Formats: sequence, structure tokens, C-alpha cells
Amino acid sequence: MKRIKGFLLAALSASTFGLIPLYANQAILDGVNNETVLAYRYGIAGVVYAVWLLARRVNMRLSCAELREVVLAGVGCYGVTAFFLMLSYHYIPTGVATAIHYFYPVVVAVLMSLVYKERLAAVVKWGIGLAIVGVGLLSWTPGEVDWRGLVFVLASTLTYGSYIVALNRPVLRRMNPDVLTCYALLFTAFFYLLVGGVQGKLEWITRPRFLLDMAQLAILSTIVSARLLVVAVKLIGSVPTSVLGTLEPLTAIVVGVLYFHERLSPVNVAGLVVVLAAVLLVILKRR
Repeated sequence: MKRIKGFLLAALSASTFGLIPLYANQAILDGVNNETVLAYRYGIAGVVYAVWLLARRVNMRLSCAELREVVLAGVGCYGVTAFFLMLSYHYIPTGVATAIHYFYPVVVAVLMSLVYKERLAAVVKWGIGLAIVGVGLLSWTPGEVDWRGLVFVLASTLTYGSYIVALNRPVLRRMNPDVLTCYALLFTAFFYLLVGGVQGKLEWITRPRFLLDMAQLAILSTIVSARLLVVAVKLIGSVPTSVLGTLEPLTAIVVGVLYFHERLSPVNVAGLVVVLAAVLLVILKRR
């Protein structure tokens, strides 16, 4: 039962994360810079989460070790992922960028093998291989791909994979998932406020449409997604969680096609089928 719950939470985390283009890309199209979008996103998410936890009287004290681990993993890995991913949206289609981002199961598998000496079952290796092929097909587009977009999205792949692996660290595994997620969001918000302030890029925007998009981005694609990810890793581990995360491009592709009118070729459709096959392999794996 715990395993089934872990699979469901990993799938839900991926799906809500896949809604990022729906809320963030409109702000980009309106000319809002990345630093402002991310400051609003993480600021709203962190404050809403903190208020909710304080109302429930959750103990939010951090030890020095916990503070250090949360800053390194939350800001250094999870927080900068969104920055790189959003930068890539300026150069390549959102569906393609988000699909390439989901090469991160390879990063997770390699790091888990090197750092934690984890041995992968053959069926999981097949699942990772299929996920790579599927994401490759999803990301295929005719013509040239802007190398700047490719570099930025590959950087997001590395940082996000590192974050999932970091959640296995003993200090973070012992933490309350709500407290861990909340502080990761708050510290990331502070980071982008600092970066944007130093660069003079922060904008004060009160347009209702922008605020509504940022609220939805903060709650669905940030709080819900990040919290479910932490719990999923605790229940089923980093590698299965990362492979199930390849469900996210399905959401991103649908958003890109229906909302931003991006074209979906037969090759892309084949990629969707292959990604689903990879996910099913991991879900049906017997221990």
C-alpha cells in the first residue's frame, strides 16, 4: 500500500509541475523578467505555506545542520532549476524544453549509483532507457534547436536530479516534509529577491491576471508539486520517483498544444507512448 501511495504521489507531483508553462509562459509573453516571476512564485508559495503551518502549530525550528542542508538542496538545486527552465523558454518551445528537462532520471540514477551505491533492477534500467528514448522523441522538432535553450534546459536537468538525490541525505529524510518544503520555498524566494534586487530587475506588478497566474503557479506547481515529491522519494526512493516524473511532459505537451497552439507531430505522439511504457515498467516492477 505504501508503494502504491508513493507511485500516485510521484505522478501527481509530476502532473502539477507540468502546469508551469500554463502560468509562467503568459508572464514571459507579457515581458515580465524571470527574476520577478520567480520572486513572486516562491514568495507567494513560501508565505502561504508558512501561514498554513503556523496555523496548525507545526514546529518549524531548524537545527544548524538542517538549515545548512535545506539551503544547499532547496536553493542550490531545487530553486535554480526553475530559473534555468524558464530561461530555456525564451529560446525553444515550452513543451520541448520541459520534455528535455525530463532527462533528469538519468542524472538521478547515475548519482544514486555513485553516491549511495544503489544497484538498479534490470527492469528499472529498461524503464530509464525507454524514458530517455521517449523524451527524445517528445523533444524532436524539425529545423535547428537554439543551442542557448538547450544549454539552459540541460542545466535544469542536472540541478533537479541533484535535488531528488539530495532528499536521501539523512538530515533531510528525518525532517518533517512540510517544514522541509516550506523552508526550501522561503529560502529560494529570498534568493531571487536578492538576485533581482542587486540586478535591478525586480518589478512591482499588480495586474489581476498576473497575480492570479502567480498564485496558481505558487500553489499548484510549487507547493503541491514540491511537497508530494518529498513524500514520494521517502516512500519509493529517488529513481522510481524520477522515472514517474517523466509523466510531466504529458501535461506540458498538452498545455503547449491546447493553450499555446504548439504543433504535435507523429514523432512526438510516439514519444508520449514510449514515456508511458517506461512509467508502467517501473510501476509494475516486482521487488
